Amino acid sequence: MPQPLAPSPLTDLAAALRRPVTSGHELKAIETLCEAFLDRPRAERARAARELPRLARGADTVLLLSAMAAVSGDLRYYDELLDAVEGNIAQSGLEGLLHIHAGIGRQLFLMRMNPASRPGFFEERQFPFYRRILDEIRRRQAIVPPARRAGGADSGRVVLVTNQFLSLRHQPSRDLLSYAALLEDRCGREVVILNTNIMPTEVHSLFVPSFAASVEPAFSSDQRIEADGRTHRMLSSVEPCVSPGKIAGFMEAIAALDPDAVLSLGGSCVVADLMAGARPTLCIPTTTGATLSLADIVLDFGGGAAPAQGPLVRSWRPFRFLHSLAGATPRKEGSRAAFGLDEGAFVCAVVGNRLDEEADGAFLAMLDALFDRVPRAVAVFAGHADALPRRLAAARHAARLRCLGYVSDMGALLAVCDAYVNPRRTGGGASAAEALAAGAVPLSLPGGDVASVVGRHFIHHDYGAFVDRLAALAADPAALAAAAAEARVQGSRRAGPAEAAANLSRYLDEAASLFHGRRSSAD
Repeated sequence: MPQPLAPSPLTDLAAALRRPVTSGHELKAIETLCEAFLDRPRAERARAARELPRLARGADTVLLLSAMAAVSGDLRYYDELLDAVEGNIAQSGLEGLLHIHAGIGRQLFLMRMNPASRPGFFEERQFPFYRRILDEIRRRQAIVPPARRAGGADSGRVVLVTNQFLSLRHQPSRDLLSYAALLEDRCGREVVILNTNIMPTEVHSLFVPSFAASVEPAFSSDQRIEADGRTHRMLSSVEPCVSPGKIAGFMEAIAALDPDAVLSLGGSCVVADLMAGARPTLCIPTTTGATLSLADIVLDFGGGAAPAQGPLVRSWRPFRFLHSLAGATPRKEGSRAAFGLDEGAFVCAVVGNRLDEEADGAFLAMLDALFDRVPRAVAVFAGHADALPRRLAAARHAARLRCLGYVSDMGALLAVCDAYVNPRRTGGGASAAEALAAGAVPLSLPGGDVASVVGRHFIHHDYGAFVDRLAALAADPAALAAAAAEARVQGSRRAGPAEAAANLSRYLDEAASLFHGRRSSAD
């Protein structure tokens, strides 16, 4: 008797989309089904997305269109999704709007979408949608940003606003404290940190893949944060997302502090962007790519070109992000034995906080190809991962692939590695800076934070070039030593505290000048 045909990934996905979604578990199952298409050829992915409306009739509009975008990588489905949402925006919940905004942003950050599928998406859709969300927050919560008093003296104070402060194990949180110290010690400013936690922490829409930010409950109200022997004042709220009174409370705090300027660390910083026009504002991006910010001055992450068009043409300024190790464990003398590594191995480090997503099938296939050519090569993965250990255990060279989990002394690990091998991703700038300092030879594809940090000599056009380069380094100790020395030189060229402070001081003065010029014109 013939056996029934097994369901295909497409029919499984369509069936899941047709069913009512009543829990986060069901939404996660749909995300997993979408992820099955990521390693498929682009034409196959496009065909599957086009079939979904017929196979999943009656599915929720946001769920269906976001799934079509996830399956295909085609940004045009986000055009349709935003058309649908913006047509009903006045009746939509603020949390749901922010959830969709964060979900789109995360897909772009993870490089899951094809930019060529919809040129101008940032300028024409993503940025305007963010502006509309800010408008809705102002309208619904009657937000009136506290403006500076005309003729008032400077306070010498700035507020440094973040969407998320977690712990000293969280690199952006360490970077935030590093900039607070820089502004105080080298720029002569008094700094108060606002930890706003505006990003959604729960599922508020059926957008897939979903997004939920983390919040540290201990960081609440007015408190002092300690790092590297110094303390910083931080005002925090752990109230959900944009709950009533939360944003108004931060506006009242800004009015009481009367800062000379409002700085945001990172884009889509709602509280900081609500202050645009009312105070001098400046944004320090934490990653490459176009930054969603309404600030007077939006700095570059490092090495980027000035935008030729769009909302950042007037506000963009050149800058190099200062990566911080504030609060990190002091570097020890590293040893391979401490990490269970053989002295004779050729060790490749893979570092990240999103290894489940970023160490994808193509990246693991590249490592397989390397291991075929270099029998003594091994790879270690440093960073949190849930699903990756199971995938590595099923790999052809499983014994040469190891997950270390969170590593408290990244410098000690990288000091005993031969190479730092970067998957296709946007983030990773801090670990790349560590790799350069340790002399671990970096390899990166074009684009993203790591490419910005390591420089053109360590950028390769595809994973095949990775394999060739790593095999050559493993076979030639002299070439490996020369490349390690070149990495250390490149690391020494990164922006230092003095340079960053001088640039920040100049840009803060410029932001104040722009603000006063607007006020004079209005008068």
